Amino acid sequence: MSLRPHRSDDIAPARRVGRPAGPTSQGAASRDVIIDAAAGVFARLGYDRARMVDIVEASGLSKGAVYFHFDSKEALAVAVLEERHRRWLADVERIVAQTPSGEPRIRRLLPAMLSLHDEHSDAWVISRLTQSLADATSTRDLAAAMTQRWIDVVAELIRDAPLGADLDPDALATVLVGAFDGLKVTVDVVSAGDRDSARRLLAERGALLERMLFQAIGLTVS
Repeated sequence: MSLRPHRSDDIAPARRVGRPAGPTSQGAASRDVIIDAAAGVFARLGYDRARMVDIVEASGLSKGAVYFHFDSKEALAVAVLEERHRRWLADVERIVAQTPSGEPRIRRLLPAMLSLHDEHSDAWVISRLTQSLADATSTRDLAAAMTQRWIDVVAELIRDAPLGADLDPDALATVLVGAFDGLKVTVDVVSAGDRDSARRLLAERGALLERMLFQAIGLTVS
């Protein structure tokens, strides 16, 4: 199987947010700086506690420059989630695609997810923002579409593996994505904001989750 490349039009935004990037490369670069700063703030404080002033300060840009691109915290949160979600999917698909198709890719999936969380501190922002935006009527469809896209990627890997015929790839993918996101939320809470502790716990508990998954679908646990 060849993993279908993630395309930017796979996920249609729930609504148009923010303002379009400026016509110059400088305008686009400023927008990227703001999104990076917001991702860090949302990952550290969460959506509810984060303030626009925190993001302005983290960006190093003026308030006017930030509000030129994004007129609200919600608009910024949507932009961060869209950009980080695309990056996350692209990185996971790239890593997994380096492994032969079938069972090896199933075995490579969770380690790839864990390594990306270890390398990128703001990778945690995806699950946090997805939950927050899913609670708002204006952004619920977007959060649902992004979660479904991730489930579809995992289900595609499962379908290509020689697993039991009685296993439903979509159901198994939903459980796996839900278990991993739930694990992230749990270790995030018990680590009390200590990012190093959260990464360590995620790696340890993630390995246990992997063994449980393999046992459930009949793969040999190494």
